[in-house]
This record gives sequence, structure tokens and C-alpha cells, in this order.
Amino acid sequence: MEHSSDILLLTTKLKIPAPRKNYIVRHGLFEQLSKCRDMGIIFLSGGAGTGKTTLLSSFIHEKKLKNVCWLSLDLANTNVYSFWHYFTASVSPFLQDEGKLLDLMRTNPDTKYMENLLITLINRLWGEEEYYMVLDDVHYICDEALIRTFDFFIESMPSNFHFFMLSREDPPVYLGPMAVSGRLLFIDGKQLQLTKEEGIAFLKDTMKLADSDEELNQLNHYAEGWIGGLQLAAAAKAAGKYSGQLLRAGGGIASQYLTREIIDALTEKEQDFLIKTGYLSYFDADICNRLFMGFTKPDFDQMMERFMEKNLFLICLDEQNGIYRYHNILSEYLKQQFLCLSEEQKAECYRITAGAFEEKGDYEEALREYCEAGNYKEVLRLAKSMEGRIEAWNYLDQVPIELLFQDTDLAAQCFIYNLGNLNMERCHVIYEKFKELYEDSDLFSIVDFAQIYFTNENGILPQYPALTDKQIEQVPYGPVVKAVLLIENAGALLEKMLYEEAENCIIKGIKIAAGLNPFIGFFAYNQLGQVYEEMGRLNDSFSCYAKSKEVLKPISGLMGIETNYYFGLAGVYMRRMELEQAEIELEYSKRLLEERHIHVDITDMTLAYHLAEMKFLHGDNDTAVSYVDGILSEYPNYSVLTLGRLLYELACIDRLPESLSDKILKELDATNKYSQQPLMKLLRGRILFKFGNTAEALKETEEILTSSRLKHNKLRLVEADILKIYMFLHMPVKATSQREINNLLVEAVHYAQEDRILMPFYLDRDTLLPMLNEMYQKSAGNQLLSGAETAFLGECIVICGGQTVKESKPELLSAREYEVLNQLALGITNREIAENLCISQATVKTHVLSIFSKLGVSSRMLAVEKARKEGLI
Repeated sequence: MEHSSDILLLTTKLKIPAPRKNYIVRHGLFEQLSKCRDMGIIFLSGGAGTGKTTLLSSFIHEKKLKNVCWLSLDLANTNVYSFWHYFTASVSPFLQDEGKLLDLMRTNPDTKYMENLLITLINRLWGEEEYYMVLDDVHYICDEALIRTFDFFIESMPSNFHFFMLSREDPPVYLGPMAVSGRLLFIDGKQLQLTKEEGIAFLKDTMKLADSDEELNQLNHYAEGWIGGLQLAAAAKAAGKYSGQLLRAGGGIASQYLTREIIDALTEKEQDFLIKTGYLSYFDADICNRLFMGFTKPDFDQMMERFMEKNLFLICLDEQNGIYRYHNILSEYLKQQFLCLSEEQKAECYRITAGAFEEKGDYEEALREYCEAGNYKEVLRLAKSMEGRIEAWNYLDQVPIELLFQDTDLAAQCFIYNLGNLNMERCHVIYEKFKELYEDSDLFSIVDFAQIYFTNENGILPQYPALTDKQIEQVPYGPVVKAVLLIENAGALLEKMLYEEAENCIIKGIKIAAGLNPFIGFFAYNQLGQVYEEMGRLNDSFSCYAKSKEVLKPISGLMGIETNYYFGLAGVYMRRMELEQAEIELEYSKRLLEERHIHVDITDMTLAYHLAEMKFLHGDNDTAVSYVDGILSEYPNYSVLTLGRLLYELACIDRLPESLSDKILKELDATNKYSQQPLMKLLRGRILFKFGNTAEALKETEEILTSSRLKHNKLRLVEADILKIYMFLHMPVKATSQREINNLLVEAVHYAQEDRILMPFYLDRDTLLPMLNEMYQKSAGNQLLSGAETAFLGECIVICGGQTVKESKPELLSAREYEVLNQLALGITNREIAENLCISQATVKTHVLSIFSKLGVSSRMLAVEKARKEGLI
């Protein structure tokens, strides 16, 4: 067997633990477990050491249960991709597809259609054979995205598929329907406790203790049915000792007790072995051969056998390859004993085991050992060879700053790691060191963008220049750092309205770092989502955030930056006036900031900014105004222009004070950072119009329209159309025809419809509502609007507080449209629909638009929802 980390994990996590010899048959529990064929889920809940795994493995062995697979979970594989990857690997023998679905799962970590993959998996599990899946340590499942997909699987799984779930906590998914249907068997910690008879049988038959009945009863009494306590008692007896001071069930183990009653009873060689391997996450004969001079494979096997005979807390991870670890109780004790060794002894152990783990391909374990030894040169060497993998970043951060800067690429990775954690103090130290060494070099660009987090000049957030392709190509960074540089360069390009260039920059960054570091995917798709939001491509923005979410859990060590995800997603929902969902995302971000004690001005201000905007969008203008006043008061060092969208919303409700308007105009004239940005030009145009400078206001707005049409920015085009309508309708003297105004509104609806850009209509609802109603009434014979656009127009009216005048009952769909509608309900793409129905993508699009028109909706989601309500699917 190769000892790469991935292969080791896959082997050990999917292996059914062998029941220990002479296990006791727990007749009462075995009788309950025998109902498994009639159950969908058998849930075993109990604390550590209560015997859940032993009970189930012995039941499987005793009953010769067939078609059983096993998955032991830990924190490393409880994100959506990793969990379903392991899950599919575990059930692959049942699928009879030669590993095709597993290959699909493995090669598509960024898939955005996880439910579609699960549907395929569920369909392939369906059959006459009964299949059993054991999920050990289910309490590690807490990721919301995973819970949703897991819940979906449970709701849809075939009746011939059965779960055994072992957990220390309550179920992570709602099992009410399963319980109501009589297909849930729940066994709790109290039921897992050994009866008096079972405890005695365990000590006599399993532990082989030959003490008097009085002594065994006393041991059993102190253990109080806790199988872990009985094992501790047995270990003490095997060492030839007896103690009446056994700990109660669930209690901690005293170091003094372990030393006196167990460790002191071992030979000197056995003690030395335990102490010098106790700090390891796992070990095998090869590692021990290196640690102990002349220690052979037979020596190792004999040592393991003696420990098993003495009932030490030793766990076999892989029987075939002889890989072991210690129980947590014993491991923690042994780590403390290891720290008592001399510095020379510890350093030598670290050096040897680090080298062994590195040769096995377990670089993370090797880095841990090198760091423990203070051997930072080896940390840098190994981290460099890992080419930016996220597993190295935590250990890089432990390297002293002067030594770290011997390699600027690694220093940059360390900066990215701390920025991801929003550890601004450490970021600032690294930033200043970069500035000291490389301020006049392109190398400095990798940290320059982060000034926003800890500096601003004259109240203006710092601006950084976009690099050319040639500059990025020549900068001496590795692929991961160069990818981050490309992604951040997209931010500079976005500020210059170079949308296509920004998009291409991010996509290039994704390709460069593909397969190396999940943080890059998270960061890249977040940034790309922001680019698409700015362009009004809200559907594409949602797709990016979905991809970003998929890679969120594997980077749990970089969760400070997760706030960007929630803030960004909330912003897109606001654009579409989906306020309930926006509030959910903001609640996530608020909770994250509180739980992780993140207090950075820019994140605190961003949260306040979004909360204020939510008040505007709920029509609570007075509260919104007070929120904006509070932000201006709380953050006086920042330019008011940093609140651009809030200021625009103040202007829309005519609550922008004249003094603040003057200040905005002066700051716009004084800075290049903001003055050419579409939002700021919209704001300036609105203020100028209010001040009576109509010609200049119209000029600003026309420039936005021209630029937005040229650059395909649907959002700003819609906003500029609406602003221009507002100006035309509020001029003291009529300056244009009704036809031109109508054309502007038609253009706004046309470009807003596909992505449901509703916010601009809502902000100017008082002005637009009469026009929207009139256009909707005439829409039946109006050739200017398609069916989907008419439906969207109806949504605009409702959002703006009106009611649609005509009720449009859906026409009867054609047979082909029914087929397309059912495919839409699966949530798949036009390309996939075309393949399934053997028609062209263009034909699919035509049918989809026809369905929208006949159902009176403007999106796929609304079409499916209405079709279900109408009983069409």
C-alpha cells in the first residue's frame, strides 16, 4: 500500500472495525438492532467510550449481516464534496457501475448540481437487495450545505437502503417524518450502558479477568455501565494492580492514576515506546523502526500484541498494514509525558518522525513535527514543495518573520492565510515587511490591495493600480500566489469598468491554481460573483456563489473571509428584492462576526451598511436614515463616498441633506477613484438635477447609458434608464415625448427581466408605478414586450406596491413544453435538457420563453413553483 495521506484516509475510514475477540452478545440491543431491515435509520447516540462502535461491529459479525459498508467521519470530510466523495466510495460496491459515479464525483469537486449527482446515486441504489450503511461519528456533520444535501438524500433514499448512524450528539438532520412512519429506531446512551450482568460478563469473558466475584462486582459498580471505565479497570488489573478509585462514567482520567496503576507496571522498554510514540497522530512498524534502534517488524507486532493483551487504549486503524493510534484519553496523557523528555530527545524524535511522514506523503503531519521541533528551515523547504497547498499555511504562520521572508512566495502565502482569517495584526506586520523590502517592486502588489483593511488616506479608501498581463507573468510568485494576484487585479480592473478583462483575469487565476488550494476557488468565485453583480448578471452571480459555497468547508482554517461570501450573496438578493433570503445571509454574517470575535472597521461598517440598506428596501425610511447617520458618525475618518449606494437611496427618497450633497460633489471632484464609476455618476446626476443643473445631470446619465450599452452592464443601464425617466417626468418644462420615455422604460424592463433586477424599480416606485400600470394594461397588444417581459413587468408593479390589473391565466402547454417543464423541475441546464430530449439548445430556449409567457412568470424557479401549484407537474 502507498502511504499518501489521501489513500490512508480512504482506507481507514471505509473499513468496518473488527469486533474484539470474545465480545459479549448484548441480547436486548441485538434484538432491537435486528429490526434494521424494517427501518430507514437506526440512530445510536452516546458519549465517548459507551461502546457504540463495538456494539454495532459485533452485531454485524454475530448476525452475519450482508451488504454492509462503513464510513468513519471526522472534521476533514464533513463538507459537501468530501462527504459525498467518501460516501460514494463506500457504497460503490453496491452500484455495479465500475466506479463511474465515484469518478464523476472525484473529478467534479466544483459541481453545482450536487442534488443531480445524488439523484443518480439514489436511483442506482434502488433494487431488491437490502443495503446497510454505517456512518460513524455523525456529530461531525454541521455544515449547512451538507445537511441540506444529506436531508435530501434521506427524504429520497430507496426503501432497500438503511442507515446506522453513530453519534455523540442529536441527529444533524430532521428525522421526524422517519419517526412518524415507524422507520426510525433510536438507541440512546442510557440503553447503551451495560447491565450488571453484561458488565460482569465483559470483565470475565472479554477482558479475561480471573478475580473474585467481590472484586469484579466492585469494579463493575464503579464503572456504572460505562464500557470505557471497565476497559480502564481491566487495564489496571492486567498490570497486576487494583484500585478502588476508578472514575465514574464519563469522567476524566487522572494522570496520577494512569502513571501509578498502568504505566509503572510496564517494562522500561514498553514505557519508552509509549512515551516516544504518544505524540503521534498514528504510527506503524516503519515509523517505529526509525525511532528505535534495531526495532524490527516482528518486534513491533509483538509490542502491539502485548499492549492488546494488557488492554491498553490502543486502536488499530488498518489491520492489514499495521497502522495504530492511541485512544484520546491515553494519547493526551502520553503527550504530557513526552514533553518531560530532554530537549535533545524531543528534537531527535521530531526529526525522525517528520522525515518518516514526509516519505509517506503525509506532508501535513511532517510539517507539524518540524514545527514542534522548531526546525523552520525544513518547514519552509517542505511548504515550498507543496506549491501553495492550504495544508501548509497554518505551519508557515509559525515561522519567524525574518526567516519567512527568505522566500517571498511563502511570505505572500502566509499573508493570504492571515487575511483569510482577518488576523489584521499579523497581516499588518507582513504588509510592513513587504513595504520595507519591495515597495517599489511588483512583488508589493500582492499585499497592496489589502490596505483597505488597515489604512485609509484623507478618508478615501486606498486605490491600487491594475497590473498588465506582462507584469503578472514576470512576477516571481508560485501558482497559488499568482492566482490571488490575478483575482485581486480583477478588482482594480472592475473599478475601471473593464468588466470583460476582470472576468478573464479571475478565470485565468482559477485555471492557474486548479487542484492546488480550495481557498483560491472560494476567493475567485466570490470575486467573480461581485463582478457579475456589478454588471447585472445576477443569475451568473448566484452560480458563482454556489460554487464558492461548495469549497467553503475545506478551508475552515480561513473562515474570517467567509463574511465576504455572506455579504456578497446578501447584496445579490437585495438587487432582486428577495429580502427574506437577504436577511438570512446577513444573519449568518452577523453571527460569524460575533462568534469569531471579528472586529475590523471595514467588516463592521459593511454589516451596518447592509442593515441600513435593508431598511430602505423594506420602506422603513426613517430608520434607514438614522442608520446612515449612525454610520457617518461612527466612521468619520472614511469618505462619505464609501457609502455610495446608501447615499443614492437617500437621494431617491429625497432625504439627502443639502450639506451632505455638497460634500459628495466636492469629494467626487477631488478623487479619481470614484468620479468615473457608474454608481457615482448616477449619484452625481441625481444631486445635480435636484440642484437645478438639469443639462449636466442629463449629460452624466447619458454617459452612463452609452458606456453601459457598450460594456453590457445591465444593472447600470437599467438604473440610468430609470434615472433619465425620473428627470424627464420631474422637469418643470416638458423636454421630451412620451414615446421616448416609454422606450426608456421598455429598455429597462428588457435588460432587467432575465436576471430579475428589481431594486432600481423599487427605489423610484412613486415615479414609475403609474407608467408600469399603464404599460401592463396595454401589454396584451404591445409587441414591444415579450411574454416573459410582461410577466416581469407584473412583478415590478407588485414590488412597487401596486396590483396587476389583468389576471393572466396560463394557456395549456404543448406536449413538448410539458416535457421541457418537467426537465426544468430537475434544475438542469438548457444544454442538459437539449441532450435529454434530443433537441437543440435554441429550441429549448424557445420553449422555456414560451412557458414563461404562458405561466406569467419570469424565471425558471417561478415557473416550476407555479406549475406545481397549478398541478401541471
